[in-house]
Amino acid sequence: MAVNKPVYSFLLLISFFFCNLYSSFSQKKTYNLVKDFGAKADDKTDNYAAFVKAAQRLSNTQGSTLIIPKGRYYIAAYKIMDGDKKNKIADIVFKNCTGLTVEGNTSLIRVNGNFFRNKDYQIKGLPYNYAYNNSVCVFKLTNCKNVLLKNITLYGEVDKMKKQDGVVEGENYGVYIADDEEGDASSNIVLQNITAHHFAADGFVIKSNGENIEMNKCYSYNNARQGLSIVKGRNIKCLNSVFDSTGFTGAYGWHAPGAGIDVENEFGWGKLTNVLIQNCTLRGNKGFQIVTTLPSEKVVIDSCFISDLTAGYSDGLNGVGMYSLNSVLSNSILFATIQVDIADQIYTGPVIQEFKKNIIYSGHRGITSASFSRPANVLDNIFIMLPNPQLDTYFPYIQNGNCRFNRNIIVVHADRIKKEPNQVTALVQGVLEASDDFWLMNGYEIPKNKRKATYYIPALNGTKSLQKHFFPKNDKIDALNFSQKKALSETQVDKILSAELFIAYKQRSFNRKFLIQADVVRKYSASIVASVKE
Repeated sequence: MAVNKPVYSFLLLISFFFCNLYSSFSQKKTYNLVKDFGAKADDKTDNYAAFVKAAQRLSNTQGSTLIIPKGRYYIAAYKIMDGDKKNKIADIVFKNCTGLTVEGNTSLIRVNGNFFRNKDYQIKGLPYNYAYNNSVCVFKLTNCKNVLLKNITLYGEVDKMKKQDGVVEGENYGVYIADDEEGDASSNIVLQNITAHHFAADGFVIKSNGENIEMNKCYSYNNARQGLSIVKGRNIKCLNSVFDSTGFTGAYGWHAPGAGIDVENEFGWGKLTNVLIQNCTLRGNKGFQIVTTLPSEKVVIDSCFISDLTAGYSDGLNGVGMYSLNSVLSNSILFATIQVDIADQIYTGPVIQEFKKNIIYSGHRGITSASFSRPANVLDNIFIMLPNPQLDTYFPYIQNGNCRFNRNIIVVHADRIKKEPNQVTALVQGVLEASDDFWLMNGYEIPKNKRKATYYIPALNGTKSLQKHFFPKNDKIDALNFSQKKALSETQVDKILSAELFIAYKQRSFNRKFLIQADVVRKYSASIVASVKE
């Protein structure tokens, strides 16, 4: 049957219109959270639905951009998993995105945490109590590739939250890279200039089956459990970022372990490797400032500033716990003690841990390595005892038969000697090798002509290879029972201790000038070593 030409033309026109509309909609690459999804930046409207729509629209797309206009956005919704008030609220998931950019324009996203977390249920076989109520994660990335998330502040309102004692943290995260299924593989993700604070669990979580995850210029503070948890992935970088005051949330309290950064492989050998933490600041966190655990591998902490709760007077469990294999802590300034080994992280295989070229200020032990025999090289560090140190321990404290302790400069403060005079103060006992170390004392109020009566004794007995060690000229030190002790002149001691770093007892941030001074001191001490005849 013939079709009437006017009718045919009209149908063709309608078809062309809808095809053209569909084509322009499907090819759209840039979306605006306010204009396209109805968000309001007034800090009071519930924007949960707008964020969900944005995530759904951008999931399974390539090369898309989400613009969040500058402003203050509120998400009132929160998750209730079960019980009489169970709801359908879930985390906001960006899934299967490729080439996604989210530009936050320094906006604040405030997530409702003003609710109570009860002991609602337990999981059979586990001693913990769980709550049905958890806050929404605004950016949960699953199986995403080539993603840039930048210029956003996330506030989790844990300071308004309450809980019963014994309730565990649940999933209350700021940014969560979450590859939960075996086929998920998030890779090439960049988090840039993202702040996450006051979440009931972690500011940031990286759990990736893929590789190349980078955080740069991020800030995590006052989260209840961790600043950053890295639990799975390869080639992960955390650069130029700050992790501060984890565990300090107000009335809500905290959840262990309360670390600034926790590099904790939860999924087996080979699942977490090649982690670089560089130019970062970690300070004032309730647990470890940074901890790296077995079976994590190849973790490098470099050029960081690390300060415990007491700015150097706490033990190693509030400082650095570095237990990952084939890992290095270098070129950093610490007001903290380093914990090399611990009972639940024992390793005695062939891989060597290295601690090198750091400046360690401590009123406690400086570094602790007990008799667990973890292979460790402690090389070219400067250990500076703080004034008014703890009196009932050693500085440093090493009894490790697989430790090489070489070319370190150990400076004990005179406060320690005044209160506990002329006792064994340093312990490098039964180690594999100890050579070319300098044993000095700082903080003198004693006239130079009377200093020779003031000394301390390092315990170096039992070392398999005990080579040259350098001391200020002192009759008592001369009587120490090993042949490789070497005397320093007063001029040499004064020149070493003249560097400002030896009295820079109060620092709040990384200052490279002290590392430069340390290099000058090392070169000078190396020249003294080279000048001494065997």
